[in-house]
Amino acid sequence: MSKGVILFAFNSPKFNYYDMAVATAKRANHFLNLPVTIVTDENSVPSQLDYAFDKTIIISPDTSNRRDKGVWINKGRYQAFELSPYDETLLLDTDYLINSSTLLKTFELSTDFCCHDNTHFLMAHKEPQEMVSNYSFKTLWATVVKFNKTKRAENIFQSIKMIQNNYEHYANLHSFIASPYRNDYAVTLATRIVNGNMNAKEDVIPWNLIHVGKNTMVHKITDTAFNTEYTVMYDNWNRGKIRKEYIIVKDMDFHVMNKENFLELVS
Repeated sequence: MSKGVILFAFNSPKFNYYDMAVATAKRANHFLNLPVTIVTDENSVPSQLDYAFDKTIIISPDTSNRRDKGVWINKGRYQAFELSPYDETLLLDTDYLINSSTLLKTFELSTDFCCHDNTHFLMAHKEPQEMVSNYSFKTLWATVVKFNKTKRAENIFQSIKMIQNNYEHYANLHSFIASPYRNDYAVTLATRIVNGNMNAKEDVIPWNLIHVGKNTMVHKITDTAFNTEYTVMYDNWNRGKIRKEYIIVKDMDFHVMNKENFLELVS
């Protein structure tokens, strides 16, 4: 059974996602000893392909999504099932910083599709789990998805495609904002559709997804150790005052939401 990683990376005017994918691929090669396939477009590929990728797949991306008044090319993840050359695949966001071999444990789980349902914001004091809406259910996360080439997994990815193509309908049905399109919501709804409107515990990666929020800056110490700096705003009685909190993390994977910070860490 072949195993590997697949990354989707399309540059925007603001961020070079291809460079982010290169860094993520190199860390997947090093920490997981897995080959990496990149799915990208002609405008994102540099003149010389990077050795970090086992395979490069060029597609024409859907550029209709918008976030922060700019293009956000995150549609089309449903193609991962068809495009992956591996029997067992890790589908990762390019800003997920692999810092250990922990992700290899997902291949040991007795399921053909799994992702995270719980998150932990590094250094944040309050951590309510995100709901699809106030009237709905807990969000699953598309940051890390492991799947096998099975019929059930294929049905989930086909459902993601259906949800993407009818996103406004599902937003109205479940009372969430229809723009921008979010893979997290699509994965959440798709798994419930395939599982008979139920949550399947075996589809959940049994540890928290670690987020590094935009109020936390990460500074590199070594390739596996990082100093994190969290900015805390005081309450209204001390408006304008802040304090800094620091911890060092080592040998731990985490998702860096601040793209500029991620590029600094891997440059």
